[in-house]
Amino acid sequence: MAKIITVTSGKGGVGKTGISLNLSLSLAQKGYKVCLFDADLGLANVNIITGLFPEYGLEEVIQGKKTLSDIIIKNYQGIDIIPGSSGVQKMADLTAEEANNLVHAFMDMDGYDYFIIDTSAGISTQVLSFCRACHEMILVITPEPTSLTDAYSLLKVLGSKGKNLPTIRVIVNQVKNAENAQAIYKKLRKTVFRFLSIKLTPLGIVAHDPKVRAAIISQTPFLLAFPNSVASRCLHSLAKKLTEKSFLSKEMPMELFWLNYLELCNGQKKKAVLQKETEVTSSSLQKLPAASSVTEESHLAATIASMENKMLELSQEISQMHSLLLQLLNKDSANNKTEDTNPWEPENDDAGNCVVVPLKAPKRQEREMLKVMEAELPANPDMQPPKSGKLFFDFEAWLQAKSHASS
Repeated sequence: MAKIITVTSGKGGVGKTGISLNLSLSLAQKGYKVCLFDADLGLANVNIITGLFPEYGLEEVIQGKKTLSDIIIKNYQGIDIIPGSSGVQKMADLTAEEANNLVHAFMDMDGYDYFIIDTSAGISTQVLSFCRACHEMILVITPEPTSLTDAYSLLKVLGSKGKNLPTIRVIVNQVKNAENAQAIYKKLRKTVFRFLSIKLTPLGIVAHDPKVRAAIISQTPFLLAFPNSVASRCLHSLAKKLTEKSFLSKEMPMELFWLNYLELCNGQKKKAVLQKETEVTSSSLQKLPAASSVTEESHLAATIASMENKMLELSQEISQMHSLLLQLLNKDSANNKTEDTNPWEPENDDAGNCVVVPLKAPKRQEREMLKVMEAELPANPDMQPPKSGKLFFDFEAWLQAKSHASS
């Protein structure tokens, strides 16, 4: 039995792997037995930060060539590390025998207090399955707007997959101060609660620290390279919160976690296959010839009848608009200046030189207006189209007059 925690993010480059590794080291320094699983879809970021490059990974365990004890990195600064490599990507498409090898490989790993999973960023099937298979998830964000939008997208997709969500705790990384972190977290929480109704819990912050970058270059975790740095103190605070009674998560047997993961992966795969088959079937049916000429004629007759109805409605609307335009043309300009009796005319003075007509006949006192294009009179008075005051009401006549005037 172990407390299984998935660490993820919507956007890459937010420091998720560094937090996973240094959080594991901090928990180990507090006396807990910790295992870190690098599940970053073939991008061995944990290996790069630690300077460790194992010869074998999880793929060999899945294939039955190696045992978990053969590939695990034992007691690296107090923690064990499972290199995922390309085996993580393969886990989304396992045969029955490979799935059985995976589950049995982890059955003897219940001696850990914490099992930390460092996933890749984004909304892939693997990431979503890792998040939903455990009881607790840590979401890492930064002050960047793209980090917040991608985190929201991840939570939206995660919520659409079902109601059984893990406890979601948020870490705000690379912030200048606590006030900035609080504002960023509140912005995300308010948006998520309003549109997704997903509950978020703040875990803490990791302040911006130049020593973090220096530690990455030296391929040493900053908790070890700079134990008294601001970032290291923040990580110790986060680890302390995770061990408090109010933050304690439920323990889970390791084989149950992997069974949940495989079930979720297979469920998403089957759903995608069914959707693809439905699209192919629908496309094939559209290409099939008609069963008989009677069916073809019935379909054609129904289409023609529908077109006739639409043309009739359009003709009625055009007739109504034409009638209203004639009424406007016949109105005396002096009356227009003294009294506003036409409900279709604009109310502001700026639009007083325009004529407006309804888009459609008013229904239930609802009236919409459309301003007719306004233009100056052409230079040649002989080419003037029908007008009222300084405005043209016939767009084609205006174009004709304008072309003659410019030639």
